[in-house]
Amino acid sequence: MRKKLMLSLVPVLAALACWTSLAVAAPAATDGKLQVAVGVAPVEYFAKKIGGEFIQTMVLVPAGADAHTYEPKPSQMRALSGAVLYLSVGLEFEQAWEPRLKGANKKLAFVHLEQGLALLPMPEGHEDHHRGKLEPKGKHEHHDEADPHLWVSPAQVRQMALRIAEALTRVDPAHAKVFVANLAAFQKEIDALDAELRAVFVAVPADRRSFLVFHPAWGYLARDYGLTQTAIEFEGKEPSPRRLAAIVAQAKARGTRVIFVQPQMSRRTAESIAQALGARVVVADPLAADWAVNLRSVAAGFRDALR
Repeated sequence: MRKKLMLSLVPVLAALACWTSLAVAAPAATDGKLQVAVGVAPVEYFAKKIGGEFIQTMVLVPAGADAHTYEPKPSQMRALSGAVLYLSVGLEFEQAWEPRLKGANKKLAFVHLEQGLALLPMPEGHEDHHRGKLEPKGKHEHHDEADPHLWVSPAQVRQMALRIAEALTRVDPAHAKVFVANLAAFQKEIDALDAELRAVFVAVPADRRSFLVFHPAWGYLARDYGLTQTAIEFEGKEPSPRRLAAIVAQAKARGTRVIFVQPQMSRRTAESIAQALGARVVVADPLAADWAVNLRSVAAGFRDALR
């Protein structure tokens, strides 16, 4: 694993060395730290792992808010005037508000962490159904049907971390060596977490690898570890009685034993389905600030539900 890690960092070291000689340092916050803005807490976790003491972060979506429909407050738009980087994962509000975020700060570098990654489409009935609430005036590009919940996949985060290190080095070449060292350390943590999750899920019988979730935020986790995710909500709302009956029938056929619900959403429907299936409801927040602890907790919840 160490040899593989070092080989993967060779081109990074070369690129960072080049940027160190070519890049121009960006303005810093009053305390000397670079101001980095992000949409959601997990991305802040990644940024801090790599930027360490040299960055100051700002998270737009507060705990408990809907990351899909969020609209930045005027106070946040003002605070963005001091940021040098915005790390985006392609959430609907980020796509829709990118022109305004840039307009609030002409020096802001908008970094698309989702670019170059193998993106999943959102499940049927979830494709971009929030955009009508978000669309501001002005043109922008977006991927209407891409699932933005990239951070639930350690494999995706490994690539996102590399892009974060590249972005930080472009604006702060003086600390390139620190960012590379931090990147290497973080990638080791990601690999260790990935190994832990694989050990948990490999023990799950093939006929028990499906789970229900109210909002489909765990697609990349499911893809990575051979699971099947089925969403309860449809077009952002509770399912119709007919659709609900079909979900329950399908879940019974698949032997589903666990239903994940976000703490921001009602558990009522999930609990009624769990009662019909003899399944367990597990609260799992894809926006939890402590990313690694959260993924371990989700895996443990899945494992415990099968006991």
